[in-house]
Amino acid sequence: MVETIRIDPVSEEWFATKARKFNRKKIEEYLRHSPRLSPSTLQQYRSCLRIFSKWIHDFCGNKKIIDLKIRDGKAYQDWLISHNGSSTTVNLKLAAASELCEYIEKYYEDEYPLFRNPIRKGREQFPETPRKEKRPITPEELAVLITDLEAHKDYERLCYLVLTYQTACRRAESAQFQRSIAEHTKDDVQVFSDSDGDHEYYLSNEIRCKGSGRLGKVRRFKIAPETMQYIKQWDKQRSELVADKGVTDDADGLFVHIDSRGVRNLTPAAFAYWFDDFSRVIGRKTHPHDLRTSRATNLVVRQHKPLEAVSVLLGHKSEETTKIYYVITNKKDSDAGLIGV
Repeated sequence: MVETIRIDPVSEEWFATKARKFNRKKIEEYLRHSPRLSPSTLQQYRSCLRIFSKWIHDFCGNKKIIDLKIRDGKAYQDWLISHNGSSTTVNLKLAAASELCEYIEKYYEDEYPLFRNPIRKGREQFPETPRKEKRPITPEELAVLITDLEAHKDYERLCYLVLTYQTACRRAESAQFQRSIAEHTKDDVQVFSDSDGDHEYYLSNEIRCKGSGRLGKVRRFKIAPETMQYIKQWDKQRSELVADKGVTDDADGLFVHIDSRGVRNLTPAAFAYWFDDFSRVIGRKTHPHDLRTSRATNLVVRQHKPLEAVSVLLGHKSEETTKIYYVITNKKDSDAGLIGV
């Protein structure tokens, strides 16, 4: 296995003191004028462009971006590839640098008429890193996790597990559920009727989902009555924990950290740490996004629900996205089928 050579993030101090002033100002300006980028993508691009500025400092004599040549664009791609990161990681860093150069080329044409995006022109095709095989959490594994959490009375993680699985939301979306949804009563129940009968559900608060721009796509997730019981169970335990600590609870999030200093909303990163424990319980490595894949796979493959409805649940624009990336059948063609033909 080829070892990945980590590219360290560039600190605020280095960027402010060592990056060329021209480059720093152009990067900051580009980031300010990129409203189509989501907050998470903006954060990623900020990190990527600082790495780009340090690469220019270390390998191109810290010259201005507008003085970079096509061969520099190729050299940057080669440098990224040499660190053996995934093709996704390389492409993200190249995209950030290329879009910055595209911005300068387009909006500063009068000042730098000879500048052409060196990243775009120096970029070459390279093999994609094979995707890791996805292994959805099975209903049996999910049941094991629920039983374990119930036995330990870990109602917050239990609430997170059930709510995130049922709604098939992303990790960043789970962190946006507000505590106010625990206050729902029977009067808040919504009803959808079809040939299978009446389906009751509650609506979550508005949640910013994946999408372009600062606002992205705003949704209100449908919460099953059974899931609401877990939410209320956790909310009750939360009140007891807060009273026991003798602290004030002003956090508006559903998922929080409670200690002697008070109550703080959890960040999406916290859920990844929870999955370290979940992985030990089921005996294999798993990740927050696996809940989303698992929900889609279990609905379509095991319960034979319509792909169209599952695609809506996942917030996809295309059913093809759902089918390719989220519905895992593990069925593979084999040349054994050709024996005797």
